[in-house]
Amino acid sequence: MGFRMRFPAAPVLAIIAALSAGLALAQTARADAPPPAGKPFLRIVVIDHSPPFSDRNADGLLVGFNIDFGRELCRSMDVVCSFDAAPFKQIIDDVAAGRFDIGFGNVLRTPDREQRLLFSIPYWRSSTSLVGRRGVPELGLEDAVRSRRIAAIRGSRQHAALLRLAGADPALNANVIPVSTLDDLWEAMRSGQSDMAIGPTLNVVHFLLSDSGDGFETIGTPMSEDGLGGTVHIVFPPERHALKESVDRALTALRNDGTYQRINRNYFPFDIY
Repeated sequence: MGFRMRFPAAPVLAIIAALSAGLALAQTARADAPPPAGKPFLRIVVIDHSPPFSDRNADGLLVGFNIDFGRELCRSMDVVCSFDAAPFKQIIDDVAAGRFDIGFGNVLRTPDREQRLLFSIPYWRSSTSLVGRRGVPELGLEDAVRSRRIAAIRGSRQHAALLRLAGADPALNANVIPVSTLDDLWEAMRSGQSDMAIGPTLNVVHFLLSDSGDGFETIGTPMSEDGLGGTVHIVFPPERHALKESVDRALTALRNDGTYQRINRNYFPFDIY
């Protein structure tokens, strides 16, 4: 039996209210600001548009789970931090080159990336979900790509999985609808350009809890095999071993004192750790 993600109205409203409160409290600074005197200064980069992990509010400030949690890490380490945003691939390149000290890019650990970056202990676990209009039959990914048009963010691990399943078959490749952003992913379904979309489960949950997600639900169970999920890590330049150890200690402390769980509840209806 597949997993169908539906939420009663009252809890959804409570979750959205908590989310709004969390966003209102978040603050940010540009990474190119001059380092302040008196405390160590760290430059943090997050994904430029990946709600509820990171996004910009109406005032242009970065907000989201990674911002709130990053601020608590900085407080725990007694350092001053700035936050800036970049596309996912640029985060990996910029952190590897030392242009930022810390990357909150929702990065999975892979052998190739281990050659370029240091990784924190895990700070949440990812998976992938299919989503479509309510009432669509439950399908596995292989059956779905053979019978439905599926939107995926171009260059993502979900897009790569669809292309592997489609192989060299032109008809199946035509069922893979590449888009540029999360907003484009949901719009492809709403407009009828695609029958389904595939994306990170926690981004899917955020969509389903929004007004735009009304009438949609997950199709089948979340997936984590073949690169579609795993533990997510904070990343550092390859020589910053002491910084990695400090962040690991702070992350563990924030888990132990309940701070992590409090921030988690502001954004998600379940524990993402």
